[in-house]
Amino acid sequence: MDLKILSWNVEHFTGKGTGSRSERVRRVAEYVAGEAPDIFAIMEVESGRVFEAFVTRMPEYVFAITEGPQTQETLIGIRQGITAFMTQKNEFKRNNPGLRPGALVTVTAPDGSHLPILFNHLKSLPSPEGFGLRDAMFEKAFGLKRTLDGVSDSLGQETRFILAGDLNTMGMNLKDSDQDIAGTEEIERLDRRFARYGMVRLPKSHATTFNNGSTSSYAPADLDHVFATETLTFADQGQGARVHVGGWATLADVT
Repeated sequence: MDLKILSWNVEHFTGKGTGSRSERVRRVAEYVAGEAPDIFAIMEVESGRVFEAFVTRMPEYVFAITEGPQTQETLIGIRQGITAFMTQKNEFKRNNPGLRPGALVTVTAPDGSHLPILFNHLKSLPSPEGFGLRDAMFEKAFGLKRTLDGVSDSLGQETRFILAGDLNTMGMNLKDSDQDIAGTEEIERLDRRFARYGMVRLPKSHATTFNNGSTSSYAPADLDHVFATETLTFADQGQGARVHVGGWATLADVT
């Protein structure tokens, strides 16, 4: 079963604003519709009007959205005709009401096999608190993988699993210390940890996925990733990439 999956963090996506921002919902929905994904996740949704706008503009999809006291939600769209359901995974909040839950979309293929796809928007900030919360959230992902392994073993099947989203791999900065952890080091550490669970990080078409603009002191960074079980295959996106990074990364001149 072939699937096209899209994950996009639209920063502070309220559906409000003036000027060009007043058209933001329309532009985002039109872009997503043009990509024609089978399943997609939009992160940092902060208003019900975003949900309503997508439902209105994309009638060929079934929608779900996370719920809770957190400000930001994840909107899930599933193309009609695909058998799938979403489960909200509150354990990724780590007992913090303000953090985002995970959104687990479980797809059932025509042969009856299942593909769980976990969309996550993990804790940001390079502070020890932010790094520690991300680390704990990844442990929850590994726990889910162990559970899936157990179920698959009992059914005599191989585990198939994808983790995608804004994982905020920005490292950790310690005050008055030379023991900082760079974002690249955090990613390398995750590669080793996921490998122990039979999962690999998919190569992307562009090295960085976040840009805060030319006036920001925060340099472009590699924050968004896709990890998948080694037995899954993915289409070539050019030069060996298996994930296409769109948006600003595709522009020749970024300001």
